[in-house]
Amino acid sequence: MKFPVLLPCAVLVGLLAFGAASTPAQTNPAFPPPAPVAPSLRQSWLARWDAQISGEVRGYRMCDRAVGEDIAWKVTPMMDGFYYGYLATRDPKYLDFWVDWSDSLIKRAVTEPDGFPGWPGPDPFGTQVDHLDALFGDSLLGDAMVFRPIVLLAGEVRRESGLRAKYGAKAESYVQLAERLYAKWEQRGGWRPTEGGGMISVVGYYGLDPQGHWTEPEAVRRDPRRAFSHPNNKANEVAGFWLALADVTGKAEYRRHAEQWFQVLHRRLHAAPDGTFAIWNYWEPAGPWDYRADGRNPKHWVGVHPRPGYYEIDVAAIVAAYQHGLVFTAEDLARLIRTAKTTWADASSAFLKPGGSVVVETRGGVADTIYASLPNSPAPKPVGATPASVGGKLLKVQWQAATSVGEIVVQPHEPGAAPVTLALDGKTKVQALRMWTALAPYDREIQARVEATMDPESWGGLAGVPAYLSAVSPPASAH
Repeated sequence: MKFPVLLPCAVLVGLLAFGAASTPAQTNPAFPPPAPVAPSLRQSWLARWDAQISGEVRGYRMCDRAVGEDIAWKVTPMMDGFYYGYLATRDPKYLDFWVDWSDSLIKRAVTEPDGFPGWPGPDPFGTQVDHLDALFGDSLLGDAMVFRPIVLLAGEVRRESGLRAKYGAKAESYVQLAERLYAKWEQRGGWRPTEGGGMISVVGYYGLDPQGHWTEPEAVRRDPRRAFSHPNNKANEVAGFWLALADVTGKAEYRRHAEQWFQVLHRRLHAAPDGTFAIWNYWEPAGPWDYRADGRNPKHWVGVHPRPGYYEIDVAAIVAAYQHGLVFTAEDLARLIRTAKTTWADASSAFLKPGGSVVVETRGGVADTIYASLPNSPAPKPVGATPASVGGKLLKVQWQAATSVGEIVVQPHEPGAAPVTLALDGKTKVQALRMWTALAPYDREIQARVEATMDPESWGGLAGVPAYLSAVSPPASAH
């Protein structure tokens, strides 16, 4: 699989869960309610966030040019920011941004051979499997990801009578277009029943030629052996689109499709004896189309992905399913919380924040491997740390991503010990507690981690800040 542009985790985490249907996190006595966000912190975050997203609205303008799968990764973060920004503030300026960007995208749609609108582009599927990256065509993922926040914000307009006069016609047109896009992918076979029950989204083995015609005849386009299943993160994004349509239209078909995918995802999670889930595979075969001609070897590797951001998307989807009463239970969430606090994932040195707890394995004054948790998230000493390791509080971080060098200062736990300065270099590995952000409304420790590290002026904060606030600290006027 060729990796898509992986935006900072805060862009992607929690976006399926936070505010998915304009409802608070489902209450359950198994989970304490989230702690109130300090008014000063909320005010500071929103002021800095607004300045950032307002600047991007004017200067970034990917709504004017992104096509294919690029729409998913380059336009959706802004659309999510508008949606969650409105939920967090009830300020109609974000509705104006929503109309501006939605209209800019929609007016660029072209009519494809089957009469449906689309935004075709190069490498529409984001995968090198069977050279699918050489195609030019439409992207189910792009449609699904960008129209999820468009539809959800249309739902807010529908619910609030004071918004209908100005935005009602736009909202209805956006929902109608979203349903037409759903019908497009339904007719094109964009999802299939899986072995063992359930459903998964797939990509086809065709695109458009330079004259705008299909590259393959209908028999090939509908060949049940020629497709490739989305990895979990992309299938979860498509399910988020189905949930949005279900929330806004009330149609059972969309909810049923989401439920069928979540059944597949649930089967892919395996409970461990210690109360956690074993970290699940990024991709698994879902049907005979995912195997080579020999019927035995899968088309793609099967295993845990090294990029933790993909798992943030998965957990956010699980939380959204739980909030909708689909497949996943409070017991599943409790297992995820325990997993987040006791498992480690590859990260970058940019993850390190002063105030966090670390255990550092060293090599001649250089940090070899850093096991880190963020501030307010105490981390146990990981199993397997060498006797030469240094454990303590992270006092200072200096890191230059461009040159891959820097240093950290650690205050050891031992009483009276002097701070230790360790160099960082390109070989330094960082292992971090997963602490999935979508779980913040259900666990105070994870919530504290989010508040200690959220950056309103980052690209990730464009959606992450208002998504978090709308989930745990909505404005008084919110319904």
